Amino acid sequence: MGELETCLAVLYKRKGKNVLTEAEFQFAVSLDFRWFTPQEAQRLMDLSIKRGLLVRTDMYLSPSFDYKDIEAPLSFRPSHDVLAGEKEEPSLFAQLVHLITTKGGLKKRDAVARVNKAQERLGVDVEVAAIIVAGDLGVDVSGLIGPVREEVLSR
Repeated sequence: MGELETCLAVLYKRKGKNVLTEAEFQFAVSLDFRWFTPQEAQRLMDLSIKRGLLVRTDMYLSPSFDYKDIEAPLSFRPSHDVLAGEKEEPSLFAQLVHLITTKGGLKKRDAVARVNKAQERLGVDVEVAAIIVAGDLGVDVSGLIGPVREEVLSR
């Protein structure tokens, strides 16, 4: 189990309840246990719901896993890393710009300017323009052509 699951297990065990309201959740995390600020408690709750570890029914939150089997030391305190959650994957455009800057030798600002110019001149989507600019610079972006095609066709 990860730290997020452990954090939720400790919270529900210490509160002695199977369900908590959103307010109870936030108060417990921020005021009772002093793990996080109220804003961070909200982020913890949102991240837990997003990951499917908490289920929201009516106005209650309940764990979607068997938290009673998870063991944690009495002094358990979650680190702030638990709030980072999974990092979102960079967009295709960001990936292309990164390749252009690292392999093409351009600064980010210059790379984006060239892509914008190509987009205006050719009347194509920004990702397509980035592929063209990368190709002009000799940067291999063959691994991103399929995903860019899917992205553009899905619009």
